[in-house]
Amino acid sequence: MPEVTRPVRSVEVNYLCDGCGHGMVRCTGEMNPQTGETPHACVICGFGHTFKWIKYPKIDFVGLDE
Repeated sequence: MPEVTRPVRSVEVNYLCDGCGHGMVRCTGEMNPQTGETPHACVICGFGHTFKWIKYPKIDFVGLDE
């Protein structure tokens, strides 16, 4: 199957804290290779979060028309 290209732009994706609702979370440790769990904490209140197979902040790509 031939390749198809289209222009895209990069966007930063953050996660707002579930504790205070204002701060963004940052990764605070290494991902567990068996479970995929990665520790994060809010930069404002320090509330702990754990995500599976995701590290925040992250970069995604969206089409220019999106």
